[in-house]
Amino acid sequence: MPLSVIGAGFGRTGTESLKKAIEILGLGPCYHMFEVLPYPERVAVWRSAAGGDTPDWDQVFAEYI
Repeated sequence: MPLSVIGAGFGRTGTESLKKAIEILGLGPCYHMFEVLPYPERVAVWRSAAGGDTPDWDQVFAEYI
């Protein structure tokens, strides 16, 4: 199934509520920063992207699409 919803937002703007709503509606699992911070390898991917690299997005979201 291809990625169907992108709900990008800054922290403290309802992203956790949006994550829960997406999952309740059956469109999840939803990738949120909660899925990043506990995993150093995921943090490294996002730091690399912030630095201008292009990650393999299919691999990054493999469990979510």
